[in-house]
Parts: sequence; structure tokens; C-alpha cells
Amino acid sequence: MRFLNYGRAIALPFIILFFSACNSSPPPPEIKLLKDIDFELHKIDAVKYAPDEYNKFKVNLRVLKDKIVQEESKFSIFRNYESIQKNIRDIIADGKKLLIDINEDKSKRKEIISDKIKKLEDKARIINELTLKVNVGASTRKLLTKGDIAIREAKASIDIERYDSTMEKVESATALLNEAEKLVIPTLKRYSQNDIINKWRKSVRDAIEESKRKKMAAIVVDKAERTLTLYKTGKILQVFNIGFGRYGYRDKLFSGDDATPEGRYKIIKKSGKGESKYYKALLLDYPNQEDRKEFLKAKKRGLISKNARIGGLIEIHGGGEDSTTNGCIALENSHMDELFDKVAIGTPVTIVGATSIENELYFGLKELEGNSNLIKR
Repeated sequence: MRFLNYGRAIALPFIILFFSACNSSPPPPEIKLLKDIDFELHKIDAVKYAPDEYNKFKVNLRVLKDKIVQEESKFSIFRNYESIQKNIRDIIADGKKLLIDINEDKSKRKEIISDKIKKLEDKARIINELTLKVNVGASTRKLLTKGDIAIREAKASIDIERYDSTMEKVESATALLNEAEKLVIPTLKRYSQNDIINKWRKSVRDAIEESKRKKMAAIVVDKAERTLTLYKTGKILQVFNIGFGRYGYRDKLFSGDDATPEGRYKIIKKSGKGESKYYKALLLDYPNQEDRKEFLKAKKRGLISKNARIGGLIEIHGGGEDSTTNGCIALENSHMDELFDKVAIGTPVTIVGATSIENELYFGLKELEGNSNLIKR
């Protein structure tokens, strides 16, 4: 009996210890949530977007892990996680706030960069449309192509949230399009300056007045509108669509520049069908005295080479308004037939850039300038 009592005395502490172990404090369930938050912060590159806050979070997390390891090293009956519960909740709150802040920051970055890309796409479109009207050479087309590639690469980078890479591509595209813009602007500006347009208007008024006074035919070519207007005794008889050289919107300076001259000319030769490789042709008296004077001025100012020649053989000819010329003015053959029969040697021809400030090149310039101002903001 005494032995039985002794056995009970020994077993009782172990039974108590067993049930106490069963009732020991389990690890906080929030630990899994904390691990998930840590994983999400790593996944969204928190170290890049909020390095100081993320470093603080990681330090607190390491301290917490050390406390948990220390607690787990104890015999289960002595474990108590209550003392670190508040610490866990605080770190979870910090981690959640950091997640929200970073995601909001990334969202704002994406919105800002996407807006920049959209404006760059608009700028590329505007310049491209203008270069189809105002040919400014292969260098501009090359810049536009490179700019377009940089824009597409930027869009690909933003889709995978590589914002640093995206901004590099955006800056590259901006620089390329700015260079292309510089090449387009000088030609466009001529069509938006009131003093130049007023001079062109006066030339047209004088031509119409002369036609009326002398009861004769007169031709007016408007580059901006791409039209040739035939007047008779000061009144419009017919209007034809025209084409001209790849640099036709510029004023001709020298031989080989493919520009169409501007000024007052007259027809000095008529070449009928079979006499011109462009169906029929009306040869103008370019260069006239004013052209020669401007040519010499340009040479003295160093605007053109000392070896440059002034050029000549500027015609109004057939071949179609879509044909490319070297500075001449082209009409559809059927329109050339109509014009050819209604003019004579000596008929005055006035060529101007525009007769109104409200021309498509002016509006193109304003659209381009507006876009550039938006990009700078």
C-alpha cells in the first residue's frame, strides 16, 4: 500500500506536466501573415521604392524572429508568446502601411510615366504628319524611327513595372523627338509669321490687280494650300491641286536644294505634248533679278556654299500632283491640258508660301508647340 502511494506521488507531477504542456501557449497565428507581408514587400521591390522604411521593417522583423526563436527554445510548459503579441501587431501594421504606400507610389509613377508616353506618341504623330507635308530629309525620318522604337520599349518596360528602365527610354525618346522637331520648326515658322505672310498677300493682290487692269490671265501658286489658281481679268477662273518637290515648302536658295522658288515670275516657254518628259510644261524665268540678288546675299552671309550655283529650269508641268519634282510645280495631265490652253508666253506667275495665317502648317506648328509645352510640365 505504501508502495502504491509512493508511485502515485511520482506519477502525479508528470501527469500535471503533461496536461500543462497540452495547455501551453501556441505560436501566434499572425506569424504567417507577417511572412506573407514580408514576401509581398520583397516581390514589389520595397528596397528600391522605400529603402529606409523597408530596412526598418526588416530590422524589426529580425528582432522579432530572435524573440520567437528564444521563446521556442524553452520547454513548452514555459513558453509564453503573449509578451511579443503587441510587437507582432505593430510590425504587421507597419508592413501593411508600407505595402499600401509603395503600391500607391508605383501607381502614381505609372500614371505620370504613362502620361509622358502618351504625349510623346502624340508628338511623334504630329511630327510624322508634318514631315509628310514638309519633307525635311532622311535625318528627320531616322530620328523619328529611333524615337518610335524608344517609345515602344518604354511601353514594354512599364507593363512589367520596370519604371527606372521606362524613364530611361522616355528620356531617350524625348531627346530624339526634340532633335526631329528642331529640323522641322524652321520651315514651319515661315508660315506663321505675319510679316512674311503680309508680304505674300501683297504679291497676290498685286498679281490679281494686274490681271484685272490688263484684262489678262495670271497664275497664283499657294504652297500651303497646294493649289494653283488661274485668274482672268482679276477673277478666279479655275483652281487646280498641285504637287512639288520634297523640299517644296522652302524658298529656293541654290541649285539642287529641291525647293520651289517664291516670287513674281512669267512664262517664257511652252512645251507641248512630246516636247517635255513631263507631258506638257510651262518654263518660268527663274532666276529673276530678285532671286540673283538674294542668292548673292546668302553666299556673303555663309548660308550657302561659295561653290553653289543658283539653278534654273523651274517649270509648271504635268506628271501628276503626287509626282516628286526637283522644285517644279506638278499638275495632273488633264489639268495641265486645261491650263496650257489658257495661258501664253508672258503670263505672270506668282508663287507664295501662304495667303493666310490660318494655314495647315501654322496649325501644325501650334499643335507641335502645344504638345512640347505639355511634355515640359
